[in-house]
Amino acid sequence: MTSSPALPTWFPDAPPPGSRRAEIALVAAEEFTRRGYHATRVEHIADRLAVTPGALYRYVPGKYAMFRDAVATLVAELDAATSGSDDLDHLVASATRATLTHRSRAALYRWQIRYLTPEDRAAVVAADIRIRQRFSDAIRGDGSPSISGSGTAAGAGSGARAGAGAGSDSGARAGTRGAAGAILASIASLGHHRIEVTDAGAVALMRSIAADLAACTPGVRSIPPPQAENPSSPGSTASDSTAPGSTAPGSTAPGSSAPGSTAPGRLRGGAATREGAITAAIARFHSSGYDEVTMEAIGADVGVAASALYRHFPGKSALLTAAVDRTATLVSELLDRHAALHGSEDDPAEALVDLLDQYVSISFSHGPELMLYHSELGTLGPDDRRRIRRSQLRQLERWAGLVRAASPAGTAVDDATARIRVHAALAVVLDGGQGSAFHPSAAARFGDLARTVLLPPDRLTALPGRSS
Repeated sequence: MTSSPALPTWFPDAPPPGSRRAEIALVAAEEFTRRGYHATRVEHIADRLAVTPGALYRYVPGKYAMFRDAVATLVAELDAATSGSDDLDHLVASATRATLTHRSRAALYRWQIRYLTPEDRAAVVAADIRIRQRFSDAIRGDGSPSISGSGTAAGAGSGARAGAGAGSDSGARAGTRGAAGAILASIASLGHHRIEVTDAGAVALMRSIAADLAACTPGVRSIPPPQAENPSSPGSTASDSTAPGSTAPGSTAPGSSAPGSTAPGRLRGGAATREGAITAAIARFHSSGYDEVTMEAIGADVGVAASALYRHFPGKSALLTAAVDRTATLVSELLDRHAALHGSEDDPAEALVDLLDQYVSISFSHGPELMLYHSELGTLGPDDRRRIRRSQLRQLERWAGLVRAASPAGTAVDDATARIRVHAALAVVLDGGQGSAFHPSAAARFGDLARTVLLPPDRLTALPGRSS
C-alpha cells in the first residue's frame, strides 16, 4: 500500500518576478478579483494587455493557469515581504505596503481560493501558516530585544512566561495565533474597499490595531503604541485544523434561522420550494463555486426536478441574485432593529459592541451566506451589483457613525479611519469564522478580537461588565 504524496508547501513554478508571465499574472489577478473566477474570460485579460488570447497562450496554457499564477504571485510577494524579521512593527508595515501595492487585486485568494486545486490550495495554506507564525512569534517577542521600540528585554518576557508554567505558555501561544490572524485579516481588508488613505496613514493605523491586539493577548507583555511612521520613508485567520468551506460538527447549517430570518421549514408549497432552493444554492455555491453548480444538483437537494425550479428562477444567475438578496435583507434588518433599540441617549460604545455581538451571531449562524454576499458580487448583473453595493454602503455608514461617536473623550476619529476599522473588524469575524468552519465555539473568540479592532482597549474595559 503506497502512501499519498505530500501536499506542496510552495508554488514550485511561480512566475519569475519581472517576467512577461508575471505581468500577465498581475493583470489576471485584477480581472479575477473584479469579475470573479467564473465570469472572467481569457479575452478580458488579453484586452487589458492589448494582445490576442493566442498571444497569452504562448506564456500560459489556459484560464486556470493564469488564475494559479495570479494567486502564486500575490502569495509569494506577501511571503517575501514578511520574511527575515521578528519585529512586529516591521512585519505590519511590510505586509501593509505589500497589500497596498496590490490593493486592486489583494482580495483575490481570500474570496476565490476554493477554485484552486487541492495541491495549489495547500501551497496557499502553507504560506498563510508561515506568515501567521512570523506574526505570532513577533507578538510573543521570541528572539526580539524589543517590540515597537519599547526597550523591554525579550529575556524578561521569556522569564515571566517560563514562571507561568507550560499550561500558561500553551495558552499564550494559542492567543498569539489568534491575534496574528486578526492582524493579518485587518491588513488584508485594505484590499476589500477603496477608502482613500495614504500609505503612511494605513501603516500607522494597522500598527495601532496590531499593538492593541497584541497587548490584549493573554500571557503576552504589554506593547506600547507604535511610533508614528516617517511619511517620507491577505491574510486569513484560518485555523490549522479545519479547512475553509467545510462544516464542523455542531455548526449551524447554511440557511438556519437566526433573529430576523425566516425559517424555510415553516413554508409550504411553492414558497417552500423557492426558499429551499435558495438555501441549497447557497451551500453549493459556497462549497463548490458558482461555475460547478447546476440547477439539476440544486433541484436534487430540494427534492424536485430542475424544471420545477425554473418556475421560480429564470436560471442559475437569478438564483444567485436571490441568495445575495436574502443575505442583504438579513444584514439590513439587523441594523434596523439595532437602530430602533439604541437611541441618541445610549452610550455609543455600548451600542457599537452590541451591534458587533449581533453581527457575530448571524455570521456564525449564516456564515456561508455572508461569504457569498461578499465574494460573488462580481457575478451579479450590473444593476443588481450596484444595488447591493449601495446597500452595503448604507450599512457601513451606520457602523462608522458608531465608531466615531464611541471614540474616547478628547479624541476624534475621522470618517475614513472609522470605515477602515469597521472593514477590518468584520474581516476578523468572517475570516475567523471561515477558518473555524463557523463553529459556534469560536464565535466569542473572534468577537473579542473584532471588538479590539473597533475600540481602544481602555474604552472597552470601561464598559459595564467588561473590566479586566
